[in-house]
This record gives sequence, C-alpha cells and structure tokens, in this order.
Amino acid sequence: MLGISLVPGVLLFIAMWPLPDSPRWYVKVGRTQRAEAALRRLEPYADPAAAVTGLKTAVSSSRPVPWREVFAARWRKPLTIGVLLAVFQQFTGINAIIYYADKVFAAAGFNSPTKQSLATLFAVGVVNFLATFVAVAYVDRFGRRPLLLIGSVGMGASLVVVGVMFLSLGRITTSTAAATGLSGQGLITLVALVVFIASFAFSLGPVVWTVINEIFPTEVRGRAVAVATAANWLAAWIVSQFFLTLVHAISESGTFFLFAAFCAVTFGYVRRFVPETKGMTLEQVARLWEDPQALQHAISEHGEGGPR
Repeated sequence: MLGISLVPGVLLFIAMWPLPDSPRWYVKVGRTQRAEAALRRLEPYADPAAAVTGLKTAVSSSRPVPWREVFAARWRKPLTIGVLLAVFQQFTGINAIIYYADKVFAAAGFNSPTKQSLATLFAVGVVNFLATFVAVAYVDRFGRRPLLLIGSVGMGASLVVVGVMFLSLGRITTSTAAATGLSGQGLITLVALVVFIASFAFSLGPVVWTVINEIFPTEVRGRAVAVATAANWLAAWIVSQFFLTLVHAISESGTFFLFAAFCAVTFGYVRRFVPETKGMTLEQVARLWEDPQALQHAISEHGEGGPR
C-alpha cells in the first residue's frame, strides 16, 4: 500500500519535468528571453515583450520583507481573508467526513466493510475527483466568489439533510442501522454526502487556494500564504481531533448541524468581505487594499473583478 504511493509521485515528476518556471521568476533572476518564451507558451496571442516590461516594473518595486511586515496594518485585510478562508474550509467538516467516512456510512446502514469501502470510494474518491473539474473549467468564467457562494450553499444544505437523517439513526459507535442493513435514511445520507463532497470539490476545495494565492502582493506573498496554510492545517487537526468527541457530546446530527452552521458563516463572510479577483493581475489585486472604492466594487455581487 505504501509502495504504490510512489507511482503518482513518479508520474508527477514526469509531468512537471517539461514545465517552465513562471515568467515572473525568470524576470526576477534576469533571464528575460526565458521569460518571453514562457509567456509565449502561456499566452500565445499576447505581446511577450510588453508583458516582460510590466513584470520588470513589478519585480523592481518589490523587495524582501521581514516577517513583521506580513502582519503590518496595510496587509491586515488580505491576511485576515486568507487565514479565515483557510480555517472555514476545514471547519465545514470536509476532513472529518473523509477521515471517518467508514464510520459515518456504518451508522447510515452500510453493514459490511465492503459496502462501507465502496460507499467511501464513490462518495469521497470518485465524486471528489470528478467535481474538481467543474472548478477547473469555470473558475475563470464565473469567478471565484460565485463558486465559493454556490458551494457553501450546497455544502450547508446537504449537511442539514445528513443531520436530519441521523436524528433517526443510532450513534456511530453503537449503530443498530449497521446491523439491520441499509435503510431509506442510509440512501438519503449517501446522496447528501455525495452532494456535500461535490460542492466542496468545485468550491472551497480548490478555489480557496486560488484566492489565497491571488490576494497578497509579491513582497509578502510567500510568507502570507505560509501563514494561511499553517492556519488551514491547524484547523484540519482540530476538526479531526475532536470530531468523535463532538459526536459523543452533541450526537451525530448535532455535529453535522454545527458543520452546516459554519457553511452559513462561510457564505456570509465571502459575500461580505471577499473580493472577486477574476481577470486581475497580481498588481491590480494589491492596489485593491489601498483603494476602498475599488475594493467595495470587487466585493459587490456584480463586480467583474477589476478596479474601475
């Protein structure tokens, strides 16, 4: 099992081998011709010379900054957005459901390890994989905010359904449903969890990281993204560590209702505070934090992602 994990690593290495570094990095290290070649591959119809000129201006104006600059007041808004999105992504319960999927499906009436594994494979693996392509296909067409908002609604609604179904099912550890076989509630639970996984896979799963990597200016991006990533893993640890504790304290249904509440909080936060960054350069996004009017436009429902 552990050895087979080597296969995707090797495939990833082979797939990445022909990829160029980013044009921005080539400009940063003074390799202008390589930057233009990379831009031609990425944007065949654009003017690479003009793009390189713009990148040179952006790179020359940026400088390495100490860690305290990451937490400076001028970058407090993007850092808050990045950290909270990373935390909300986990507090909606995705990893708890993935880690304990077999136990959840056992409580829903999948009364054999084989049935539990097949349900987990389909609901978590296959659906998660396929739904991710929705984000790939539409993140630059519909924008980041619409996918985050729609996904939050889908996740919250499906978790409410799961919570309602578990009101009529026993506890995960002593489930009588697992002994009596799959019920109507079990089927509805399976469908609802499929909707939850699919909604996550085209929204909070990939799009949160897209936003996090777009909202920071060049000089603090690396360290600010690292802070958001650390917050994400801390939140993932908290959820996985205390999921079963929550189940025993407030029941399965109460736990899923709690995750649904976090989906509602995520929806409200994205709608109120997260700007649309579709179609914007990194420099345009950085200027948003210094222009309240442009920021408000990017946050509004009808914003097209660029300052006017």
